[in-house]
Amino acid sequence: MLAVKDVAVRAHCAACHVVRSRSRSNMPASREDEIARALRDAIEALEPITRGQKVAFERRLRGGIAQCASYEDEMAIASAMSVIPIERLKLEGHTASMTIAGDEGADVESVESAESRMERLSARDAELLALLRWFKEEFFSWVDKPPCEHCGGSEMTSIGVEVNALTAEEREGEAGRVELYRCGACVKTTRFPRYNSAIKLLETRRGRCGEWANAFTLCARAMGFRARWCLDWTDHVWTEVYSESQRRWLHCDPCENVCDKPLLYECGWGKKLSYVIAFSIEGVFDVTRRYTQNMRERYRLRGEVYEPWLRKRLAELTSELRSAMLPSEIKELEVQDVVERAELGRPAVDVGESLPGRQTGSLAWRRARGELGPSS
Repeated sequence: MLAVKDVAVRAHCAACHVVRSRSRSNMPASREDEIARALRDAIEALEPITRGQKVAFERRLRGGIAQCASYEDEMAIASAMSVIPIERLKLEGHTASMTIAGDEGADVESVESAESRMERLSARDAELLALLRWFKEEFFSWVDKPPCEHCGGSEMTSIGVEVNALTAEEREGEAGRVELYRCGACVKTTRFPRYNSAIKLLETRRGRCGEWANAFTLCARAMGFRARWCLDWTDHVWTEVYSESQRRWLHCDPCENVCDKPLLYECGWGKKLSYVIAFSIEGVFDVTRRYTQNMRERYRLRGEVYEPWLRKRLAELTSELRSAMLPSEIKELEVQDVVERAELGRPAVDVGESLPGRQTGSLAWRRARGELGPSS
């Protein structure tokens, strides 16, 4: 894909060529007018390229909006509530928030510290941590290569991807593609559909980061949390959940059972992020700044669309999503938007602890993706 910055370079080169040509022909226009006109002509000539990139970017934005709309489906919510041990997780959350207060014999200083922590970790926030733990440890499973569906063998070799000849079940589960594997023991083929239906994922309970974030975001919504589905353009997906007690959005990665460690990917995994876009029924937001300590470097890797166009388009989509809300609801969200913009305007803060490389997936798979961390 041609980056916008490459388009700008081409436009500049084309403009210089036009100016040189006009100079040789002794045209009377001033040099400033010539340059301005040449740049305009060059950019217009390249408009079909940038228009195509906007269309592709818009398609991804619309896909994210549709993804989040699916979490509001009554059947999806009911399906999630039927598999989540809601009362148990609420009890775990309540117990966890209470134990932060420490032992009865603690001195004044430690009690004050505990009270401060209590303000940060409400029972509701503790429920979120319990949901993350349950999802990771008890509910969902990671898949590098699926076991053989015929003999249960584990020596599987990838033999291709199917995108057209899908079964009825795969189409119903909204599989975007089906990975094909051959068993080394029985030599039969196993199909691994990459389902996009969160309801179907509650049934299969397995996948990679896309499936994990998809199913977890639905579970968070079923638990009554305000949740965002976050898409990282460098191939990862996670969730953000709004903490009413802290009045801010918390990064949640169900694959890693991690909460509120947004620098995990840049500082821990060693990822070179570009775009991180958060989607919910309340709006679409560029939250890249939350996940990086060097936004200037991130801008160098962002070249699919013009930044002013992106800001304008996200604002338009957010207004579109909020159009059916009550004025009082919109006003409250706009106040929260201001707070979040202020937060994103400040440098991302290191959590003060070691952030590991990626933990999920085989060592070979993580190494191939370059996500073992800077020290690997």
